Amino acid sequence: MTDKPFSTNYNRVVAVAASCGAILVCLIVGITLVNGTGYQDFESIRNYRTVDEYAARLATSSSVLRAIYPLDTLYIFAYLIMVFAMVLATGQTTPVGILACVAALGTASLDFIENNHILAMAAAVERGYEVSMGRVTFETVITQTKFNFGLLLTLCLSFLLPGHTKGGLCARWLARALVVLAPVALLSPIATLAYISMNILFAGIIAAVFFQASSSNM
Repeated sequence: MTDKPFSTNYNRVVAVAASCGAILVCLIVGITLVNGTGYQDFESIRNYRTVDEYAARLATSSSVLRAIYPLDTLYIFAYLIMVFAMVLATGQTTPVGILACVAALGTASLDFIENNHILAMAAAVERGYEVSMGRVTFETVITQTKFNFGLLLTLCLSFLLPGHTKGGLCARWLARALVVLAPVALLSPIATLAYISMNILFAGIIAAVFFQASSSNM
């Protein structure tokens, strides 16, 4: 695939959005580690023996989830802006570029539904209402579908990133590694943390590549 000329303004947008995304993820991970809970704990019933145990944990974690919510919302906007700006910056209005935008919109939409549904369940259990297995299953389906859209997005980005620089080439192959290693992220909390760290590194490299492109075109 031929790399097309960069647009300086869009380069800056990509770099800033990627940087903000990486910082927001670090903040979210920090809050999660300090408090011992986060949205990932309520994406399925896998770590709980019963729905009642799931609901009890959800009730005690509601304040932490509300603290994370605005950060996660900003993160969603950050990666949406990054993807659309990257397509415009690289001039890749090709099927891959269009597919990346569709995947980004799909991921973001499901991310919003996931977060709001978990908060809605938390508000319900705080008021004495029960959480049904059907709602937990719905949450799991939303999460897994979002995860699949996210992998498709990451794969598309591996073809949009510029291959004529070392940083861009590194980001391309890191993106593909993230797709291949995705199933490993579910094996343990340590594997999940390592996978998240790789995603933060991925965003950091993208920011560096596009900041450099922006500076060189000034």
